Amino acid sequence: MEWLLVIGIIALVFSLLLLFSRDLIAVLGEVFNKPVNFIDEKLKAIRMPAGIAMVIIGGWIISVAFSYSQLWYLHIVGTLILLFGLLYLFMPGWLDWLSNVSSLLLMSTDEQIIGARKSLGVILLVSAIYLFYSAFLLTK
Repeated sequence: MEWLLVIGIIALVFSLLLLFSRDLIAVLGEVFNKPVNFIDEKLKAIRMPAGIAMVIIGGWIISVAFSYSQLWYLHIVGTLILLFGLLYLFMPGWLDWLSNVSSLLLMSTDEQIIGARKSLGVILLVSAIYLFYSAFLLTK
């Protein structure tokens, strides 16, 4: 029951922030959008060991998937890991290209959140009320 109250309080706080404080959300977005570390630079330094490890892990996951037919999704996971490992080994510039392409194509989530903040706030407020009501019913 305590976890319902904690989740309800968190939902209530965020719903009130979304409903009544557009400027605070923009300031929080600016604070949290600063990069802590650049992954591209870190991965370039360990490109070979990371690529070899990913190829080994991807191959192992695929071999496990062939042994257990009910784990069909492991074929997809293993293939993706194997593909990324091969890209790290044989095409080291792909990460820079992928980063540039994704930064051009992707939309900022800040714009979407601020645009839909009232709808999200109402949804969170209703969720918080439901969580408090569920916690109240559990106490009876």
